[in-house]
Amino acid sequence: MKCFLFRFCELFIFLVIICGGTISESVAGEIRIMPIGDSITRGAYLVYTGLPNKKGGGWRKLLQDKLQKKGITYEFVGELDYFSYGDHGVVDPNFSPNHHGLAGFSCRKILNGGVVPSPQDILRKKGIKQIKVPGVVAAIKHNKPNIILLMAGSNGLNSKDRDILIKTILDHFNGELFVATIPPQKAPRPGWKSVVKFNKSLPGVINKLHYRHKNLFLVDMYSAMNGSDILKDGVHPNQQGNVKIADTWYRAMVKNSRLINHSGHSE
Repeated sequence: MKCFLFRFCELFIFLVIICGGTISESVAGEIRIMPIGDSITRGAYLVYTGLPNKKGGGWRKLLQDKLQKKGITYEFVGELDYFSYGDHGVVDPNFSPNHHGLAGFSCRKILNGGVVPSPQDILRKKGIKQIKVPGVVAAIKHNKPNIILLMAGSNGLNSKDRDILIKTILDHFNGELFVATIPPQKAPRPGWKSVVKFNKSLPGVINKLHYRHKNLFLVDMYSAMNGSDILKDGVHPNQQGNVKIADTWYRAMVKNSRLINHSGHSE
């Protein structure tokens, strides 16, 4: 009997080590989801105001609706909390406002951190002159996510920096990492024709890294969308595009995430 208990303890410790505590910690409480990206992740380009509004939250609001319907106990995390869903300037209590959508940031800037362009009303409300975020490693350590949704590169379209960003996250994160191709772009967005080449180089990188990181998943956001899903600025999704982004993230998570499938109920 003692031998059996000893072997059981050994097996339990082994599982905790290889999982890094991620699965057991999230099962015991909320799943912490950290959306990392740029203004497409931040949202609220439809109505440009720092206050919570009925068109705020972008695809994050739509994804949260789906998670709630599935019965997932979750919390969105990140260094920022503005451009939220709500009414009369008050965040909806059913909306988790935090995120790491850094407007205008390239993959290199997401990696290193810096000052985030922010609406003046947000800065006045917070009583500060600027919002500065740390590099991605420090942000992950601070927010302690179980799941990261990474969609980055629309600013700059630099595949080398994107690959460095992905590898750096994997070096400091033992949860589930979902990496998406970026949405289509169109004129008048400078360099919009390079999106196809940028996205085409991503699957090979993910496949290569997947041998060492089994909780790494590719999400084909580009193929789920088309030019009619993009606003006239050529880069940001319209409401139809936000719906498609949320649907694509959700399908990928339900298909691949042990955390999501353990936490939720069947629809």
